[in-house]
Amino acid sequence: MQTDQMLCSNPQNVCPAGCTHFIIGRDMAGCKSTISGEDFYGPYDAQDLAKENAAELNMQTVPSLNIAYTQEKGYVTADVAAAEKLTCLSLSGTKFRKMLRSGEDIPEWFAFKSVVAVLR
Repeated sequence: MQTDQMLCSNPQNVCPAGCTHFIIGRDMAGCKSTISGEDFYGPYDAQDLAKENAAELNMQTVPSLNIAYTQEKGYVTADVAAAEKLTCLSLSGTKFRKMLRSGEDIPEWFAFKSVVAVLR
């Protein structure tokens, strides 16, 4: 794997000894230009790069799906939500932190109650 393919991507950074699987989230390579604010990489570029180099990494890559919570069906993939024109519920990180600080109820579709209790 060439280190210039993606910032900070080399086998030593991502492959601790003994690992057999590597879970790669959506937008895991996300970083923005300080000048334009544009993303350097697409939301699935890290998953694609790891999949292309799985043999060299000597591990199975496991892409994490982009999950959405909908009023109609609960949790579905974002692709399904878009295709079926479902109503997605969302909560920004900023709003979530504000709700945590103010003691507001956090929707259970966004965070487990046990996690909210620890964060508070």
